[in-house]
Amino acid sequence: MFRLLTAATPKLRSSRPAISRGISTVESGTAYENHTISIFNRLGASLERTGGAGDNGVDFRGPWTLPEQQQFYLVGQCKYYERKKIGPSVIREWEGVMSRQELDTLGVVAASSGFTSSCIQAALSSIYPIALVTIDGGHQSNRYTNIEESIRGFVWNKAADAFIGRLVVAKKHYDLCKLDQADPAMYTIQLLWNGQPLPPSISK
Repeated sequence: MFRLLTAATPKLRSSRPAISRGISTVESGTAYENHTISIFNRLGASLERTGGAGDNGVDFRGPWTLPEQQQFYLVGQCKYYERKKIGPSVIREWEGVMSRQELDTLGVVAASSGFTSSCIQAALSSIYPIALVTIDGGHQSNRYTNIEESIRGFVWNKAADAFIGRLVVAKKHYDLCKLDQADPAMYTIQLLWNGQPLPPSISK
């Protein structure tokens, strides 16, 4: 069963601060990789950054243990763009990376601005276990401080069900006073495992 839920981008009154303002593209990409790793590690993973020369297309890797489930391995790639969505060519390249991984490996592509519909379809039809995660580049802003406020979308294909098939993706509406935004229809993503927020500390 395929799961697809992507959060809409909030219409904030103030303009979004550019992550790359005053720093290089490489520095922006590295900061986003570290931000993505920290989000997954707070969800129970133990990832380390591997990005750089000779990374073979992998920006981070490591084990991820979900509640009541055996540990599996995760490799991932990050794509930071302020506005541009990721297209299907990234999935074709990522399939090449996944073809060199062990069978017990989930592949994750994280993007700051989301994915095009053709990119999502390419991932859903892939024979390799792939998850697409939209993670806000909030590490340069105080706007998003919690996991559920950073994750903007989460979709995976049938091959990835063996790893995260019991994960449930739900809507979580904004606290309008906290985020000072006008549209109550806007929401972020909440990850659930057996009906409980992941990680458990979110609910405390």
